Formats: sequence, C-alpha cells, structure tokens
Amino acid sequence: MNRLVIMLLLLPFLMEAQIITNWQTLPNAPFGSRINDASFIDEDYGWVVRGAGEGFRTTDGGDTWDVMLNSDSTFWRSVTFTNKNLGFAGNLGPDEYGGSQITDSNLIYRTSDGGENWAPIENISGETGKGVCGMHALDSLHIYAVGRVRGPSFFMKSTDGGISWTSKNMSFLSAGLVDVHFFTPDSGIAVGLSNSEHALSSGVVLITSDGGSTWTQKYLSSRQGEWAWKISFPSRNTGYISLQRNVGEPVNFIKTTDGGNTWFEKQFFETPYYVQGMGFANDTLGWIGGNSSQTTYQTTDGGETWSPANFGTRINRFYFVNELLGYAGGQTVYKYTGQVATSIDDLVKPDGFSLSQNYPNPFNPTTKIKFTIPQLTPIEGGTNNGILYVTLKIYDTLGKEVMTVVDEQMSPGENQIEIYAGDLASGVYYYQLQAGDPSAGSGRGFIDSKKMIVVK
Repeated sequence: MNRLVIMLLLLPFLMEAQIITNWQTLPNAPFGSRINDASFIDEDYGWVVRGAGEGFRTTDGGDTWDVMLNSDSTFWRSVTFTNKNLGFAGNLGPDEYGGSQITDSNLIYRTSDGGENWAPIENISGETGKGVCGMHALDSLHIYAVGRVRGPSFFMKSTDGGISWTSKNMSFLSAGLVDVHFFTPDSGIAVGLSNSEHALSSGVVLITSDGGSTWTQKYLSSRQGEWAWKISFPSRNTGYISLQRNVGEPVNFIKTTDGGNTWFEKQFFETPYYVQGMGFANDTLGWIGGNSSQTTYQTTDGGETWSPANFGTRINRFYFVNELLGYAGGQTVYKYTGQVATSIDDLVKPDGFSLSQNYPNPFNPTTKIKFTIPQLTPIEGGTNNGILYVTLKIYDTLGKEVMTVVDEQMSPGENQIEIYAGDLASGVYYYQLQAGDPSAGSGRGFIDSKKMIVVK
C-alpha cells in the first residue's frame, strides 16, 4: 500500500484527534470504605468524601492526601468546590446507611478555607429533606443539591455562594433524587427514582428552565427495578445517565444528543452488573463502574460497545477536569490521564499497531486473531532495540481473565494466533492486546479490545 493511500485512510482519524487512555490507582489515596464523591478544580487541587465519616484533600494531583473531615456521626455522600477555598459537603443523613451511629441531621456543610474548617448550613428557607445525595457547583455563586435515594425527594439551591439556601419538595415528580447538574443558572437536570420501593421503581429524569422554580418529568425508564444514578454531560448536547439495578438483566443506561430534551435507552450489559458510576471525557470516550468487584468498562464509540478497562472497583463517581485529566472514586481513588494522538506515528494505523476481529466469530472451538506489531525506532539510551513486550489476554464479561494467549517480547511484524476455546463456556468474551516499549515510558504503546462469542 503506497503512502498516498495510507494518508487517505488516515484522514478521518487526523480530522478528529484520538486519545490514548491510561488509568492508575493512586497509591497514597484513602482505601477501604468506598469513595462516594470527588471534586477537582484543576490538576492539583481536589477533594473526596466517603461514608465512613471522612473527607480528604489533595494539593498535588493525588500524590498525597490530608484528612479534612472526620465525623463518625455523619455519612458524607457528596462534595463540590467552586475554587481552592469555597466548597460544600453533603450528608446523607440518619435512617439511611451507616447504622445507628449516623445521627447528624445537618444537610450541607460549607468551608471557605479549602476544607480546614467546616460549618453546617442553617439558613435554609422552605421545606427540607433528610439528606443530600448529589451536589453541583455551577460557579462561585450558584450551588445545587438534591436528595435522597430513599426519599424524601427535594431540591436545594443557593445563589449567593452558599450563605443562604432555598429548598423545594419534589415528591410530586419523584420518590427520591440522586444527582443534579446545571448548565446555566436557569437550565438544569435532576435524576432519581419513581418509587421508594426499589423493586417497583423506574428511572426518572427531570428538567428545569427557570432555575428550579418549576420542573418537568422528561423521561421515565421503561422497566421497573431500576433508578437513575449518575449524570455525565461531556458537552452541552451529549449526555449520559447510569441506571442502577440491584438484580435482573440486561443492564441499560440512557443517552441524549439534544441537551436532555429526548432520551433513549441503550444496553450496557447482558448479564447482571451493579452499575453506579458513569463518566465521559468527551462525547464518545467514557467509562462505567459499579458497587461490586466487577471491573470497570470503557467505550470509545459513545456507548455502542463496551470492553473491560481493567481498573477500579466499586466506582461511584467519575470527575473530569478536562478531556485529558480525570478521577474516579471507588474502593480508592483512580486517576485518568489521556494523550492526544494526532499524527500517523501516534495513531499507527494502518502501518503500525493493529488488532483484527477474530474469525470466525461466533466460533467453536477454534478461532484466529491477527495483529500487527510495528517497527519502532529505539529510544536513545533505551534497551528495546525495536522489541516490544506483548500480551494478548481473554476476559469474561465480569472482567476476569480466563486465558493468556501471548505474554512475551515480540519482534515487529504481522502475527496470526489460533485460539482453542474448548474449555470455555458458551457466551461473550473480550480479547485485549497490549504492546509497549519498556524503555520509552508512556506514549509508546498500544492497547485495544474486541468482543468474541463462543457458541457450543
């Protein structure tokens, strides 16, 4: 294939930059009781809270963490900051989770010194609820809160930087609210559930165009036993909402491409998955996690297909500072960094790294996979001499590794591997190719996943 043809094939990729993704577990972050929420204002400053009565702050991008909240009587469920100093933490309240020691009935706490000191909000007008599940700071003046997952349903807002608040009963539209997001001081969205008995509940999406004075139910999910959990709008028009269900299958999420006016359901998982956290770095690149030991999943095509991302457990909140930097809170804190690939060398298609769809597919009991390892120029002072370390592994739908096909250093060239799956049960699996230059650090590697189906 000549260079001109290669350039024509690459043109769609070069017109829209691709992102090489990387997630890492932060080694010094709090671990154990689940991180419920996170808020970052830039690459250095961030805050996380968890139900075990604790909140933490980092000023160096997650390398180190300091305790900023510590109360055994409070179940911290949400946190949001407008700048390095002004922030708010939401309490889920008594009679929900955490046992009899959770007695704190204050809904929201405020700090004006970055988390060194906190005071409960007392200036609230209107009927109030019992706890806060979700919070969103639009700017230094406009802060919003909703609660709670098992009711009662209410909406709160402040327009003076959190000094005073108004509260509105929302039980006429939902049994409980879980998350909130505003685009402007007037336009916003809140999500939750239709019935406090979760087996009878459907997911609810509410919208407002007058700052929360009036709300309209915009969407009600088609099935019972689920509720809307987390909101992610990577752009003004494209948005995603996770649908949690404790039991049953398949597991869906919902998506909008017109700013929340219309929503459509899409399938995430064919089998049970306790979905909670959902977040997108841009309109097409996103992740789903959940309150279980199952791995996180990634999509690069706006939720059309999903593959194991192989990081994180119990994810409840994704928070993206920008398209190339984000965090996820789960059993601990996970950090995302992205690298924009805008050149032929970065994309390495089609004359570089490539992973083909297995053939035949579906199959029983054998199939073949082709992949290509490129010739890379050795890094000065490096030791690879063009040799790359390659792994090709197969995972089940829970993210559990079921087979290692390749695990070795390989020379550049095209390869074809035959896989015998006689020991695998019928079902959907994912195969993932990773190749990297061990002497080059980040940015000189490749990872891709595809779906395969075993039929017996």
